[in-house]
Amino acid sequence: MDYKLCILVGKGKCQSFELSPGKEHTVGRHSENDIQITDNNVSRNHFKIQIRRNKYFITDLNSKNGTFAGGKDLRPGIATEVKEGSPIVIGMTILGLGEICESCLKPFLVSAGFNSELSEEEEDIDFRVMSIKKNLEFIYNITNSLMKSKDLEEISNKLLNNIFDLLKRIDRCVIVFINHQTGEVDNIIYRSRTPVDDPKKVYNRELVEQAMIMNKPVMVKDSDNFGDLDDKITESLHLMKIRSAMCVPIVGCYGARAAIYVDSLKRPNGFRTSDAALLKDISGLAALAMDNLSLQNSCGPG
Repeated sequence: MDYKLCILVGKGKCQSFELSPGKEHTVGRHSENDIQITDNNVSRNHFKIQIRRNKYFITDLNSKNGTFAGGKDLRPGIATEVKEGSPIVIGMTILGLGEICESCLKPFLVSAGFNSELSEEEEDIDFRVMSIKKNLEFIYNITNSLMKSKDLEEISNKLLNNIFDLLKRIDRCVIVFINHQTGEVDNIIYRSRTPVDDPKKVYNRELVEQAMIMNKPVMVKDSDNFGDLDDKITESLHLMKIRSAMCVPIVGCYGARAAIYVDSLKRPNGFRTSDAALLKDISGLAALAMDNLSLQNSCGPG
């Protein structure tokens, strides 16, 4: 088995470095390191990495900006196992572990906001890096929690809570369950920042129907500036006093399962284009969790 550390985003992108089992490899900005990362936001001696029992262990060396891996900032001086496929963020650089790290993490990084090179001179770079870390942490944590869910209600509540916490600009988040035989709405579960008088009106039905028919995310950034949006959808958004909205289908191997719907009542641009990519990834994780649950239930005990 070959062990590698790859640069996925940043200076030296696409470079990979061989790692020897048992040996401690140092990583940092200074040329004295085994692996040099030419990034001014990386410490001279940033972290060390070692292979033990076919597993990767990373130790942050009290770096200035920290080492983000496995969905969290690593505690300095403590060797922490980092699984193959988990992104590692140091400064303006994102690293990956293993042979297939680039192909497996590329869609993941795009949805988290790293769809282009970052310049160290770019304004508000600290804010962007923090947002990237937050999205990476979100996806990592929600993947683990969804796969441990025991029923659809638990999956839905975890989705709602995590999305609501992540997208601070939205007012409502709804999971709309679709009957795969009739195509009708079976059930809805929602979260709202304000009290809801009628749960049946907590989402825009026309937008959900459009997303399910097209089988892809549908986004309305501003219902007052709708462009080519369908007149029926535009009218319904205005009647419900919804300024911006987005819907992403949850489609698994059993067909359309549900949809994730979010909206902002008074705010245009309640979310960004990157949020649609993020929700699309989340819908794929939710579909997988739901499919696994269906498979477990069909097998039954014994």
